[in-house]
Amino acid sequence: MAKFGLVCEGVTDQIVIENILCGFYKEIDDLDEEIQALQPPFDETTKKQADFGSWGLLLTYLSDTRFRDDVLNSEYVIIQIDTDDSQKPNFNVSPTDSDNKELTIEIFVEKIIERLVAQIDSKESFYEEHKEKIIFAISVHSLECWLLPLYKSYKTEKIINCFDNLQRESKEISVKKDYNTYNKLSKPFVKQKMLLKVSSQNKSLNIFLSKLPVLS
Repeated sequence: MAKFGLVCEGVTDQIVIENILCGFYKEIDDLDEEIQALQPPFDETTKKQADFGSWGLLLTYLSDTRFRDDVLNSEYVIIQIDTDDSQKPNFNVSPTDSDNKELTIEIFVEKIIERLVAQIDSKESFYEEHKEKIIFAISVHSLECWLLPLYKSYKTEKIINCFDNLQRESKEISVKKDYNTYNKLSKPFVKQKMLLKVSSQNKSLNIFLSKLPVLS
């Protein structure tokens, strides 16, 4: 049984989450061997997705029996999703309230989680009974916003255009969407001190870390 099963939009997200977990639980040796990619499936040999990934397929997976089986066969399952497409049809979560005022990141994250829980329970009730095993990693508005403070310090938190900013600020790593690149970009997270420093500058990353369980 895997200690952590990862449900993400793509393999680049999976490796970032894996490095974050290894940094957060620095006292656990070889934790990476106890982390399994669930959605999208991952080929360890080629370091590529074994199937397609996207937020749309992630939603489909969450309402499928495969997700339920994966939860039952994992100690914990982490569900990661970016929020940049949250207003699109089939997701329909706005970052603003009825007066068109920007929601706080904390409230927005909760609304995204509510949407994902609704997807999990769309065919039959499951979440409430197993919620202690399900952890949400909601990256506002993209996972690159978690990576950006590793390469550039800002006075105010950046949550838009993070991919473009990361491309510009990452001087030694050419930023492209593949597993090996994102492994290099997020490798500083395996140092707990750096991870906690960045999380203090990014609310959605800090929310994720605050939800991680104490492991025996």
